[in-house]
Amino acid sequence: MKSATFQPGYILDRRGDAIWFLGLPYIAVLFAISSQMWLPAVALASISLWITIPHHFATWLRTYGFKEDLSRWTERLIIGPIILFTLTILGAIYVPLTFFIVNILWDHQHSIMQQHGFSRIYDFKSGTGTRRSGKFDLAFHWVFFGNMLITSPLFSTIWLAQLAAMGLLLSTETVQLIHTCSWAITLSYGVVYLFQLIRGIRQGQKINPVKYLFIGSSYFLWYFCAWHASSVLVWGIAHRIMHGMQYIVIVYWYLRRKAESEAKSEIPTEGLGFKIVRYMVASKRVWIFVAISVIYAALFQIVLLEPLEIFGFGVFRISEVDRTIESLKAIGMTDAMWQGVYAEILVAGFGMTHFYFDSFIWKVRDKKVQKGL
Repeated sequence: MKSATFQPGYILDRRGDAIWFLGLPYIAVLFAISSQMWLPAVALASISLWITIPHHFATWLRTYGFKEDLSRWTERLIIGPIILFTLTILGAIYVPLTFFIVNILWDHQHSIMQQHGFSRIYDFKSGTGTRRSGKFDLAFHWVFFGNMLITSPLFSTIWLAQLAAMGLLLSTETVQLIHTCSWAITLSYGVVYLFQLIRGIRQGQKINPVKYLFIGSSYFLWYFCAWHASSVLVWGIAHRIMHGMQYIVIVYWYLRRKAESEAKSEIPTEGLGFKIVRYMVASKRVWIFVAISVIYAALFQIVLLEPLEIFGFGVFRISEVDRTIESLKAIGMTDAMWQGVYAEILVAGFGMTHFYFDSFIWKVRDKKVQKGL
């Protein structure tokens, strides 16, 4: 007997979602806490290498893998990266602190939008939700994620230190007032959110319970790590595992479904890019997708000239190279200085290009995107 209120829908299927979208945040937290206990700080860089970098690679496949998408977004896909890498180079050289802050803020915005995008996919897959409920969901993410950045011990320490470095010293009373206002706004919106949800149910709208389990899992990870761990290492590792792995999984299944759909169509997509993508994501060849992603991460590390111990989470000390980002105010740039800037430019440039692509290639209301979902 079908429920009059609940209508489940899954991004992959019941088992796949239970592993990658509902259970992964809890596994990521356990792994991050274990890393804090048993691994050196280089573990965070290792997670970035083995998960974050491949999830950037998944973006290139998603963006440039189909001729149809290349035709739709030709100018954006050519001009956009050129502008971003130019701005990255200039920012890293002339205004490194400002550039760093912009990159961090864009990264947080990107995290919010990815989780919101998954929420919209859950509504699409179950046939639930409306434009109005989607706007309430987006506001929920902004309010609750923003509250974490403002009030948690981990992030409060960071933004207070930044203000102090700028000569803006806040009193304890002022900080407490900011925290109180943030919590008041968050709890008030939580009431509004629940009210509109209940109102929709009374009007006959169905909801997808899996979507709310997914949202709850995501915020468990963020809030637990920001409050109870209060460690950049724990938060960074847990967040990157959840964010990166979920993105890689959705890209793989999106490419696979779309490739199968294109192959069956009367006018199949042509081109070398499509053939490569189809080969990588074909049935029973997931190992090829994983292997190429790992090779991409290894090549990226070699190009950066980074310490090789990052490959083994710092357990195996292959080299004792210590990369130091030195001041750019010196008259000349030494080899060490150039290496540091070069690495930062590549990492930030690829990351910001990833943020940029995701801002328009994953619109769930797009019929062509729905075809791959």
